[in-house]
Amino acid sequence: MPNSPPPKVTKRLRRKLFYATITMMRKLNDAAVAAAAGVPAATLAAWLRRGHLRRPAAGWRLEDAVYLRVIWLLTSAGLAVDAAAAICDSNRAAIWRASAWLVLVRRQDWNLTGGGAIMTGETLALDRPEDLRAVLARTADAGVDATEALVIDLHRLRQKSELALAHHLSTRRPRGRPRKNKESET
Repeated sequence: MPNSPPPKVTKRLRRKLFYATITMMRKLNDAAVAAAAGVPAATLAAWLRRGHLRRPAAGWRLEDAVYLRVIWLLTSAGLAVDAAAAICDSNRAAIWRASAWLVLVRRQDWNLTGGGAIMTGETLALDRPEDLRAVLARTADAGVDATEALVIDLHRLRQKSELALAHHLSTRRPRGRPRKNKESET
């Protein structure tokens, strides 16, 4: 219909289109994925150089930023990088889906013979809030301290990664020499 008004473009539709273009991007560089994950670029470079992580053959994607952020959170909670990467690898489907909660329960038992600490733990990927409440209630009944349970909301991490990537890409400086203005030549 030639006389019909154009479709109304709302803020919500604009935001969806913007995030859809970000997620459809094929390759990101190390700096962009580190910025999206909230991990310092030097830390990501060190993890890659030391062999804790491998650069994907198809290039970095937004899901890899969520993956790196979970590794960063687990390492800041006291796990080794290799152990955090192993936990993330075993729950890669939940991390890439980004619609679940990752619950890590760790306990510290003192070894009487050697005097060292033995870390035991369990990791769960839960999709429903009822399951999350049940697991947290069960761990509280078992006497687990609040510092021994780590709950990571993967959906919120995905949103933060999208926002951080959008900010990084919008503040990026173009490469090369600036173009001459055609109006100033005449």
